[in-house]
Amino acid sequence: MFKQIYILAISTFAFLFGAVNLVSATNNDVPAQPVGLLLTWQQDPTTTMTIDWHTGADGEPSALEYRLHGSDEEWQKLTGETIPFPFSNRLIHRVELVDLEPDTEYSFRFSRFSPPRKFRTMPETADRPVRFVTGGDVRHRVSWMDQTNRRAAAYEPDFIVWGGDLAYADGREDRVYRWYEFMESMVNSLVTPDGRVIPILAGIGNHEVLGGYYWRDERRPDSMPNYQQNDEMRELIAPYYYNLFAFPGQPGYGVMDFGNYMSIILLDSEHSNPIDGEQTDWLKSILEERQDRPHIIPVYHIPAYPSVRNPTGRVHRYIRENWVPLFEEYGVKVSFENHDHAYKRTYPLRNNQIDPNGVVYIGDGAWGVSTREIRRSHDEDAWYLSKLLKQATSERHFIVGTIHGSAFHYLMVNEDGKVIDEYPQTPLLRIDRSHFLQPPSHDEESE
Repeated sequence: MFKQIYILAISTFAFLFGAVNLVSATNNDVPAQPVGLLLTWQQDPTTTMTIDWHTGADGEPSALEYRLHGSDEEWQKLTGETIPFPFSNRLIHRVELVDLEPDTEYSFRFSRFSPPRKFRTMPETADRPVRFVTGGDVRHRVSWMDQTNRRAAAYEPDFIVWGGDLAYADGREDRVYRWYEFMESMVNSLVTPDGRVIPILAGIGNHEVLGGYYWRDERRPDSMPNYQQNDEMRELIAPYYYNLFAFPGQPGYGVMDFGNYMSIILLDSEHSNPIDGEQTDWLKSILEERQDRPHIIPVYHIPAYPSVRNPTGRVHRYIRENWVPLFEEYGVKVSFENHDHAYKRTYPLRNNQIDPNGVVYIGDGAWGVSTREIRRSHDEDAWYLSKLLKQATSERHFIVGTIHGSAFHYLMVNEDGKVIDEYPQTPLLRIDRSHFLQPPSHDEESE
């Protein structure tokens, strides 16, 4: 009897030990899910996709597998580069997929054990409606960022453009955790209802930079002295931004062309580059080369025409002196601004006055931050804001842009899914907008 019990005990132990070993071996084969995931473009968005994923220091090598979504063809494996995550033991793995088909969905995964995700390339022409979402000043509270992310994702945009002030880490080593939370929010909430990961274009703001701006500020002990306009200095004062975002990369401003129908121009409003000089010269050449494109869309952080701050401030004035005349000369119709933590839409402006053929400035950045009251004390200075049409309000929001051929339409939506404005108000864009006006289907009771 004792011998039988002993044999049973040994057999049970052997079975359990083997099961533990099997689970352990299986777990060793399964890579940890990425703690950060970012899709963007460095080249042609119709035929490429850059994929970043973040792991711990012992993360898998920088390789992923991809294939046409829904196909049973062999997975193609591609190896990229590994970049240190600033002030962290995490790693950034980066792979650029090229020679893809336009307007086509692809699946990707990090090993045969990880669940596949999907993305979609951009179309070569705007024969179908092309939709993007824009905003800025993204994260004060993660719950606010999550909610706006989910509302925006429910509109199934082709991509998102953020105009700076992303994780509010200020380039500081002791605030790396804010980027951890920011990336976790992106992984969890920037996915469309059908499971597509949404690519991001991200501009730079003052909260990406030590001291906020490239110049020395005696009031800010963390600001940098002895600035030089080069790659090393820019990465020193904005370490997260220049490592975490493949586009625009150095020098911190850039243009992304979508076929021959749209160009998104990301600009640096005095954060890691001066507005005047090299950047303005570059902007002029970019606009000259794209005069035949129906949609040229600048995105930057500090507003030329603010809704909250005094418009006589230094950076506001620099933008009006250097960039605004170029916008007007080369036919820009709409420009997106941020920074003020409110919503605004100006009158059409040209030569610093209201003109029906002028540029409309929209935004002021309130994606996931506490909002500010519109400064009524500046009413005389803020002549460019309409008082009658309520085109300025203190609400967290995002902007849904749709272009189709040469027509465009912008729908402004608050964090609760309510439409707060649209432009133009009598749109020429004749597509089915009923989907836009439906409240998102995500459950946000926990937010």
